[in-house]
Amino acid sequence: MAKPNWIGILQPKDASKPAQPGGCGQCHVSLGIFPNHISKLTEEDYGNIDCLLCHAPNYRRTVAKVGDKLRFVPAPGVDVLKAAQGVQKSTNEMCFRCHAGAGGGLNHKHGVTPTPQTDIHMAKGMQCQACHTVKDHKIAGGADLKAQELPDIKIDCSNCHTERPHKGDQGASLNDHTKRIACQTCHVPLIARDPKQPTVVERNWTKPVYNGNVGLYFPANKFAGNVKPVYRWWNRFMKVVPEPVGSIEDPKAKIFPWKKTDYTIIADAETGKGVYIKAGVYSITGDVSAAAKKGAEDANQKYSGKWKGELETLYFSLNHQVPAKGEALRCDACHSPSGVMDFKALGYKEEMIKKLTQSY
Repeated sequence: MAKPNWIGILQPKDASKPAQPGGCGQCHVSLGIFPNHISKLTEEDYGNIDCLLCHAPNYRRTVAKVGDKLRFVPAPGVDVLKAAQGVQKSTNEMCFRCHAGAGGGLNHKHGVTPTPQTDIHMAKGMQCQACHTVKDHKIAGGADLKAQELPDIKIDCSNCHTERPHKGDQGASLNDHTKRIACQTCHVPLIARDPKQPTVVERNWTKPVYNGNVGLYFPANKFAGNVKPVYRWWNRFMKVVPEPVGSIEDPKAKIFPWKKTDYTIIADAETGKGVYIKAGVYSITGDVSAAAKKGAEDANQKYSGKWKGELETLYFSLNHQVPAKGEALRCDACHSPSGVMDFKALGYKEEMIKKLTQSY
């Protein structure tokens, strides 16, 4: 059985608009067959990997029907032989082919897609693998990823900057902060700082919006730039609906910055559980009922046939778009009555809050 929303061709109802590739598989490196995620990889899985997506400069692909199956193929104008002959180690551009568009568009999801203008590491010419180390084609993940290929490798600022990175008169005090406060908390003060790359702060799947340029429907999005993070304790574990786990009492938890996004999802009107909508039906028709019905059928999901909107709040980790150190949060950004940190929500007692919010 074909897996839901994995690969497809989206032909808008308006025949003047060109067909477009669709499906989650666009950013997952298969050639079109749904990979085996449950047991050990098979020879078929290895033969299903599109190596050029990560290793070939100027490579692009699209979806076409090959025989009776949909497959990913080189995009028009791409010389696949030249692409194969020019393979090299992955570059940032190759990583961004998928990661920059996670969540449906440029910078939509986490809101911290790095550029040389917004991230000090990119400005210095660093490549993604400098932090996301690679071993036997497995890549070390960071932050809140559910699937970690190299779980024994921890991606952390201290891998390069040590546990006590601060110098000077305030060095000792700042270094004490790192015991319970993540580096990102001070060094990622704002996200979506590039005006050309706002990020999604609200998404409503119950309100399809027609895009006349491409002839397809998309969920209603609210965008914002220069977004202030919210701060939560985190012990490196996440809830199923992305939310950090941790508390002030947890010795393994630190305060991290997060992007908070409200999603209105399609849910079963009787149970309140989310429905696996058929993304292609949604995109082409804008018909929420039809998309929910078809999605539930393909996923073998129990569904009453009636839907409603259900609010879910998701938290996304913030680890990129690190500005120069002079733009990091100053002491009074947190330690003042109007500071960015909600100490009460973080679990601090009233007496400590008064001490922490004294003006510096």
